[in-house]
Amino acid sequence: MNDVGPRVRDRRHLLRLEQDEVCARIARHTNGGWNPGWQDMSRIENGFRTVTDLEVVALAKALECSPCWLLTGTQMD
Repeated sequence: MNDVGPRVRDRRHLLRLEQDEVCARIARHTNGGWNPGWQDMSRIENGFRTVTDLEVVALAKALECSPCWLLTGTQMD
């Protein structure tokens, strides 16, 4: 089961970002190494696409949260 997707969506909504804005942030944080489209974000958020460990880190940077929270839903102390 892909638990990261709903957390990505929830965090994006909290930050009031559109999917394409998150994609632009990811591209900037990865220096163009990952250039997802809004369709990719939609698939991730809806659980139809899993993410790699490196993608979790990029998503966390773009969404201003920790990779741990994206993976588990809790912060590490």
